[in-house]
Amino acid sequence: MYLAFTAMDIYALGDSKWLKFAGIALCFAFSAFLSVKGGEKLVTAAIGLAMAADVFLLLLDKYYIAGVGLFFIVQILYFLRIYRANGRKGAWLVRLFLFTGSIALLLNLGCEFPLVLLVAAYLAFFVCNVMQASGSENKLFFAGLCVFLCCDICVGLHNMPTVLPEWLRRTADIGMWTFYLPSQVMLALSGKERDVYKAPDEDE
Repeated sequence: MYLAFTAMDIYALGDSKWLKFAGIALCFAFSAFLSVKGGEKLVTAAIGLAMAADVFLLLLDKYYIAGVGLFFIVQILYFLRIYRANGRKGAWLVRLFLFTGSIALLLNLGCEFPLVLLVAAYLAFFVCNVMQASGSENKLFFAGLCVFLCCDICVGLHNMPTVLPEWLRRTADIGMWTFYLPSQVMLALSGKERDVYKAPDEDE
């Protein structure tokens, strides 16, 4: 499916949205299967919400506030996973700094309220999640978040068509799903086992 919709996008062979959505649905189904077997339920919930967001952003191509709001909740769930696994370290000051910085950046790019606040909160949580997950023992989870972030960089470029050359905008359009589906596959696989925080030994 990945190769099929990528080829369709590159060569403009038709609408690939249902094939893309089917890929995300399979990630959700597989993650749910792993959860039943004792895997990480937060990951399944996050992928399920991402799939719901794709209904608005991919299939319907409207209700963007609802779609971004669902993706923000996805990042909150991944934060809870990180928070539980790293001994309840939230990096709140870093998140606040990223939030305020994102608001300034988005306003400068012409974004409007109330979407700017939601997108800024989403970016702050996402970037800080990636930073905190870099120290995780679950390297597949960290890799999945990094690839997911690459997808959102492409989304940001896609939404700035007036300041980008045509070739870069076209590359970003294809790059969104080039990164998105692999990120969801990696995140689903990262939930094979439930994360359990283990306090370091006092002697270490």
